[in-house]
Amino acid sequence: MHQDELAIAVAETTPAMLWMGDEEGRCLFLNSALRTFWGVDPEKLDEFDWSSTLHPDDVELLQKPFINAMRDQAPFAVEARYRRADGIYRIMRTQANPRFDSAGKFLGMTGLNTDVTDQRIAEEQSRYLMGELNHRTKNLLTVIQAIARSTARTTSPEAFLDAFGARLGGLAASNDLLVSKAWAFVLIKDLVAGQLQTIGAERDSRVTVGGPEILVCPQHAQMIGMALHELATNSLKHGALCQQAASLRVEWSGHPESGWHIEWDETLPEPIAPPTHRGFGQVVMVDMVERAIQGSVGLTFRPNGILWRLTVDGSHGLTQVDS
Repeated sequence: MHQDELAIAVAETTPAMLWMGDEEGRCLFLNSALRTFWGVDPEKLDEFDWSSTLHPDDVELLQKPFINAMRDQAPFAVEARYRRADGIYRIMRTQANPRFDSAGKFLGMTGLNTDVTDQRIAEEQSRYLMGELNHRTKNLLTVIQAIARSTARTTSPEAFLDAFGARLGGLAASNDLLVSKAWAFVLIKDLVAGQLQTIGAERDSRVTVGGPEILVCPQHAQMIGMALHELATNSLKHGALCQQAASLRVEWSGHPESGWHIEWDETLPEPIAPPTHRGFGQVVMVDMVERAIQGSVGLTFRPNGILWRLTVDGSHGLTQVDS
């Protein structure tokens, strides 16, 4: 095969998008890959204006390096968005070198276009995820610091490690659930089941759990999970889960447009005295939840057991899905 024919065969069959322009920037050659990208008829190449496919916002981005390269007869590289044959804009990186004849006369540019859209999207997603990770890590550390300070104030030094470890376990259970869902929305029923599981009460016959499929956003899931953990551990120590004849009802209902609520309702066979002071558990179950979710929390210490109720407006990051 003749050398010129071989060069043309290579240019036409390569997956790379190759082009050649004249000294005015007009197209002299587009290989098959680039003609396919732009939907150019090879018989009408002289009618094709590649600049007409540029995204309007990227005209100035490309114009300066292209004009400078043509003026200086020098290589250039630039990225811009071009409209593909199907009407979709794609980011292409253009790398070009000047071309000269044997006498040194400038003949135009020869270049390579590379579709880097997927790469740029992946890089942007990576930057976003790193930012989210940094933000969530800071938030998590803030919560852990608050748990440590409040636990230290309300427990003896001997009991601190057990109390602090248990609360971290509840927080970890919610985080494990969020990680398994790729930090997307999680179901209330999974939050409840996760916290009951941490204390071994997920199959307890005294416990009744139920409600519609309601999704919770990641930020709210952490705080609701912590509140449920406090309720579960308190129940195990002093409430329904420490008395054989007692019962626990955890139910939720509502609709995203009108709001929803969840109740933790304990019923004991024998009355118990209400707490004599307001500890960190109440801060978690009431104050921290209300601040994080902008909902209202009611915590009632009844003689026959506590009733905790969280009421959330439908617009605050929670959604109901079809069951």
